Amino acid sequence: MELFGQTISASSGNFLLLALGLALSFEFVNGFHDTANAVATVIYTHSLKPWIAVIWSGCWNLIGVLTSTGAVAFGVLALLPVELVLNVGSGAGFAMVFALLISAIIWNLGTWYLGLPASSSHTLIGAIMGVGWPIRGSPAITSSAKASNCRR
Repeated sequence: MELFGQTISASSGNFLLLALGLALSFEFVNGFHDTANAVATVIYTHSLKPWIAVIWSGCWNLIGVLTSTGAVAFGVLALLPVELVLNVGSGAGFAMVFALLISAIIWNLGTWYLGLPASSSHTLIGAIMGVGWPIRGSPAITSSAKASNCRR
């Protein structure tokens, strides 16, 4: 199988499709999880009817995606362990991506089911730190967080 001018094995191609499916699943869960958090106040206070609030939220989420610069995505990407980025096609790289996405999906579903307000973005960052901890240990996570998140 050839992808972007490089030949990859069938198993790597299957893992790549599985990783893409997990990423899309995370985005799906993120969508209804964040919409629930965003509309809870206006529904509870009866400012908007529930169906109007959900449509309103969906429209503004779409506008946000279409007009965003990707700065948050690149900021999150900077948190990824270098080993994960360099070895993403290896078995260890796929395992790290799967662990990251599956743990974020499970956490989001759990907080949604229990009605706990939680940020999907922070969940993803926590999953990235969880994947990075066994690779580099706590000093790498601390310095990575300082370098990319604590600049003013």
